[in-house]
Parts: sequence; structure tokens; C-alpha cells
Amino acid sequence: MASSRDNASECSRVLSRRRACCSWFSALALLPALSACASSSGPETISLPPPAPNPATATKPAAAAAEPTPAPGFTPLPTPQQVVSEVGVGRVDPFAPLPPATGEAAPVLPEGLRFSGVILASGRAQALVQFQGNAGSLVVGDQGGRTTDLLPPAWRVAAVDVAQGRLILATGSAPGSSKITLEL
Repeated sequence: MASSRDNASECSRVLSRRRACCSWFSALALLPALSACASSSGPETISLPPPAPNPATATKPAAAAAEPTPAPGFTPLPTPQQVVSEVGVGRVDPFAPLPPATGEAAPVLPEGLRFSGVILASGRAQALVQFQGNAGSLVVGDQGGRTTDLLPPAWRVAAVDVAQGRLILATGSAPGSSKITLEL
């Protein structure tokens, strides 16, 4: 039984030597790092960041005090207030028909224009007209002065309704231009 105690004490001595060795090697490994921190060439100075300004004493923030200046050659963007002030009031319903323009008289049928009938030829509706000694047929999209001489300049065919016997003429190329309906 004495031999087992001797073996146990021998083991504890070996372990304590190993621990001492390991701590010694650990200290040696940290020695260069510690010596680098410890060696300084002059008196030690510590600089602290400046204290934050007290919001109660500050009158204007630094960012608002200095107005940015644009670089030469660049146009500065408008401020949000300028953008909002430039926006006009739009229509409530952009798809609603335009109200009739005030002050504009309804278009007058040009003198010499005579609507005499409608036909359906090859699946296309055509209106038969006479204008300034010329006679012929008009289809949707024909424009006076450009594609046909059967209409005055700037007039165009907006629609031809064969079933109702109607010819609808517009006085301009814009979709909302004034219109005249001719019936048989």
C-alpha cells in the first residue's frame, strides 16, 4: 500500500513541475509583447477627445451653419421646399374627359365640304365626301393637307360609323381637339 502512495505522490510532483514549466513558457511568450508596451521614448501623454457641446448652449447645428457650395460647372439640386412649391394641383381624375374649353367657339364646318354617304369596303369603314371640286372617300386617320385633299389643312377623320351613318371630324391632331359630327 505504501507503493501506491509513493506512486501518487510521484505523479503529483511531476504534474506540479509540468505546470511550473508551462507557466514559465507562457511568461516567456508574453515577454516581447510586454516589453514593447513598456518601452516608450518619452513622457507618456494621453489625449482625450473634445467634450461634446451642450445642446442647451448651442444655437445652430454645425451642419446647418455651413451652407454647401456646389462645385464649378454643376447646377445645384432644388431644395425640397422648392420642389413642393413648384408642383401644381392636378386633375382629380386624369382619365375623365376634358371639360369644354371656355372662350373657344365650336368648330365650323368648312365651306364646300359635303358629306354624302358611308360604305364598308374590305372591312374598312369609309366616308364619301366632296370638297373644293374633289370627290372621294376618307378613312379614319386621313388628315387634310397631309394625306388627303378632301379635307381642309389640320382637319382629320376621327371616326366613321357605318351603322349610324356618321362622319366625325377633328380640328387638330391632338386627341382632345374639338370635333364635329356629320350625319346623313
